[in-house]
Amino acid sequence: MPASVADEGVVLRRRNYQEADRILVILTRDHGKVSCLARGVRRPRARNAAGLDLLGRAKLLLIPGRSLYVLAQARPVGAAGRGDDPIRLACAALFAEAADGLLEEGHPDPILFELVGEHAERLLDIGRPPRPELVLALFRLAAEVGYLPALERCMGCGRPLENRPGSFIPELGGVVQPPCPVPGGVSCEAATIRVLRALARGDFEVGRRLRWGPRLLSETEAVLVAHLRHRLDRRLLAADVLAQLVDAGAD
Repeated sequence: MPASVADEGVVLRRRNYQEADRILVILTRDHGKVSCLARGVRRPRARNAAGLDLLGRAKLLLIPGRSLYVLAQARPVGAAGRGDDPIRLACAALFAEAADGLLEEGHPDPILFELVGEHAERLLDIGRPPRPELVLALFRLAAEVGYLPALERCMGCGRPLENRPGSFIPELGGVVQPPCPVPGGVSCEAATIRVLRALARGDFEVGRRLRWGPRLLSETEAVLVAHLRHRLDRRLLAADVLAQLVDAGAD
């Protein structure tokens, strides 16, 4: 076993440990998702704290241990610029939580690493609206790991979806449209279904060209959160925080 390994990583989860340490879950380029102990990073002026915020990207020097790595060095990559916008921070936390839940430890995938790194940068860029970026980030992540929702046919009768409202049913993994009975789920306007179908076809630029109205944004966000919650079989805590901030009208 090497004395140390060099890699690059994006932080997906952080947990305080003992007096001044943190345990980090990091998606790395060459080693996949790993856990590591970052000693002393909560102390003022800690040497290795830079680049270790949630979704922070850093060049790392890691020492292999029995159950987790030990962080020997971290140097940030790129500009921070996340600001203090609570909506942006909640969107970043939700993307990190979803990525952490969807990705297994120890399975390196350079394409997934670059996808997560790209969307981490976009979500933290104060020049971009965070919630549309979150929708695109979650959709691309779900597509890359093979968890796309079914958006071509009604899940009730199998007929092609039409240009009319419906409901996304997480348990079915897709949309049901009347006249089929609609058993709850996330209500979707026709425009929402059109956008979701375009994203499912890989047209992610449509999301950047759109003028996102409040209803379209809320429905697409709700569909993705419901879909991922069902796939992961657990709550996404950051989604609850984001919903509370949006309901409260946080800037």
